[in-house]
Amino acid sequence: MIFVQLLLLKVALDNRPAPGIKGGIEHAPFSEHEDSGRPYNFWKWRNTKPYWTFLTYFFLGLLFIHVFLPFISRSESYISLLGIVGLAVEAFLPVPQVLANQRSRSCKGFRLSVLASWIIGDAMKMSYFFGSKQVIPWSFRMCEHYLTPLHLAIRSASSLPFDFTLIPFPSGTGHMITSLREKEIDIGIGLTEGWVAGLTGKSQLHANAISGGYKVVGHWVETPLRWAIVTGRERENINSISDLKGGRVGVSRLGSGSHIMSFVLSQQQGWGPDSLSTVPLGPFSDLRDGVTGFDPKNPDKPSNPSAEFFMWEQFTTKPYFHETADKPHPPLKKIGEIYTPWPSWLIVASTSTFPDPEKDENLTKLFEVLDKGIKDFEGNTDQAVKLLGTGELGCTYTEDDAKEWLKDVRFAQGGTRGVDKKVIEGVVDVLKVAGVVSEDMKNDEAIQRVVGISR
Repeated sequence: MIFVQLLLLKVALDNRPAPGIKGGIEHAPFSEHEDSGRPYNFWKWRNTKPYWTFLTYFFLGLLFIHVFLPFISRSESYISLLGIVGLAVEAFLPVPQVLANQRSRSCKGFRLSVLASWIIGDAMKMSYFFGSKQVIPWSFRMCEHYLTPLHLAIRSASSLPFDFTLIPFPSGTGHMITSLREKEIDIGIGLTEGWVAGLTGKSQLHANAISGGYKVVGHWVETPLRWAIVTGRERENINSISDLKGGRVGVSRLGSGSHIMSFVLSQQQGWGPDSLSTVPLGPFSDLRDGVTGFDPKNPDKPSNPSAEFFMWEQFTTKPYFHETADKPHPPLKKIGEIYTPWPSWLIVASTSTFPDPEKDENLTKLFEVLDKGIKDFEGNTDQAVKLLGTGELGCTYTEDDAKEWLKDVRFAQGGTRGVDKKVIEGVVDVLKVAGVVSEDMKNDEAIQRVVGISR
């Protein structure tokens, strides 16, 4: 795009019309007025050279800031400023053309195809932003309280050999697995059971280890994850976990954490692995609509639930089942909760980007940054509570909820790098009982498939 814009500038400069009025059209752009009213006659210079000189100095200035002033180039304010200015310039590009046409009372010489291109292009962008099922992050925010140390790590990172962008995956770990295999992301922080099932599940039984697309390289959260078991508030026939037997469970994706936990629930209740019917519904919003029967496209349509219940992280789900003065009738009701029988969050790395994670220096430096983020988090939990309360991290929790969460959470102790093989073996054993992993798979093979860096 930059090359095309430079080419257009050269063509415009080489074919500048004579100054003044021609055929009733005011040729304002690039005209050679003695005094244009702009400071230093900006962008109305007589000669061609000042245009290229200005662009060169502008490029060198940005390069200097990026290379030699990292405390500026890596600051959120500076990055946001670049984005705002760039968007503003693009948004107001048509304004000079509009003003010139208005002054001349004519659109002669203005091609209809240019206007159509603007309208069609911007309409397509707006349709994507507001119609995409993916979450379009505001300044690449991630809405997860478990990632608070990661935000602190980014703030404290003075230097890294690479830039990284935070991308939220509201549809769950299963979606991240797909993106890792399609080389859309390089690092993932997600649910333990989802990562292990993705590499050892029955669908991977006859595939080689390389086809997995990722390896587990580190620990993030050592404590179990607390899942809320919820259904629609108006589902009067569902009031306890026992009412769920033989029903339909909504999951974000097959192989995701919400899917795996349905087997764990069946095991704990003594129901057997086939006692629940799995219904893939998509991200959190679709799961909520699935149990309430609400159709956002046809809000007046009678409710028709596609699942009896689903499971999601307790504090993310709480605003939708907890009655408050502002929301006395939330759409969901909680009928129970369940904890994972293993540490809840692990770190994975793409095998395409990091073919030898044990020796990769970039990963080593990344772990150092993550460790500092956890240290900063544990050294000032009041700051974490404040951040979760302000919505700065993309999600908002009350002070009581944030403090309750902090009581039960413990991030990786002794460093994030490396995986405890016993943890993976324990997960595989439970997944075998749940019917997710084949009984034929030996623990040694599972470790080989899953672990990229061992402790």
